Amino acid sequence: MSPSSQHVTILGAGLMGAGIAQVFAAHGSTVTLFDISSAQLERALQSIQGNLQVMTEKGLVSEAERAALMARVRVQADLPQALTQATLVIEAVSESVPIKTEVFRAVSEHAPKDAQVWSNTSTLDVFALAPAELLPRLLIAHWFAPAHILPLVEVVASESMQSEKRDAAVALLRSLGKAPVVLKRFVPGFLINRFLRALGREAFHLLDEGVIDAADLDQAVRTSLAPRMVVLGVMQRYDFTGLDLSAKNLANPEFSDAPVNLAPRELIGRVQAGELGVKTGKGFYDYGQRSTQELSQRRDALLWDVVNGCEAILHGRDAV
Repeated sequence: MSPSSQHVTILGAGLMGAGIAQVFAAHGSTVTLFDISSAQLERALQSIQGNLQVMTEKGLVSEAERAALMARVRVQADLPQALTQATLVIEAVSESVPIKTEVFRAVSEHAPKDAQVWSNTSTLDVFALAPAELLPRLLIAHWFAPAHILPLVEVVASESMQSEKRDAAVALLRSLGKAPVVLKRFVPGFLINRFLRALGREAFHLLDEGVIDAADLDQAVRTSLAPRMVVLGVMQRYDFTGLDLSAKNLANPEFSDAPVNLAPRELIGRVQAGELGVKTGKGFYDYGQRSTQELSQRRDALLWDVVNGCEAILHGRDAV
């Protein structure tokens, strides 16, 4: 399963679909990007062009490579037609049970019977939604935004998928420059979204209790937790702390955990005020009149600096 031999059909041209399309096209795949909305397909192409502009400015792609990449991406608003030649189908539609169920039904009906099928779901048990005949060739491959930059892909195979097919998918992801991790079984939220949920509960608790403000909390994380995690992750950090001390810390009765609160004031109040983050110009930070595209490109430029500077560590070639 080399990228250049693949005809990849990506269902859903949102943020994730566009980013995944860019990655495959950059590695020589022919990509068909499907969406029911022609306007969304146009926005997806503009998003890829914006991503490539940042990469060109960073010296990561040449103008010739940029043009060749775009030539490998075609768009399609007819679902059966989009699936006709696929060797790999990637479902990246909305996190909606009815929508995903209908998409999997269409894939089963219209895609070639030997096409592999990946789902980019972030939480759902898609194995319970897909037709039984799809299960031996269906796995979850959950990418992270921005998909064209961040290396991680969480992989969960269906119980009926042969390990050889799962391993081939993992090898393909590695050939795309990704760093896949394989979960032994499905669990809602997989790995990172579960960590983020736990971190969010503690962060919102500290804000609600007036312990710290959002900017200082972020500064604390950027200057301690984040760089150390790049090198050690979570579990190896315990080895350096000492497992005996870690066990003692967990048993400390004076260290109270944040209560489970699914409606923290600092979050819900902003949502009710229409302060939804970058897309509205204000969330925990005020972004003024800067556009979402401008902010995303600035974020991507900084992320490229981090990822390129830590490439050997992120791909496991330079570990402690």
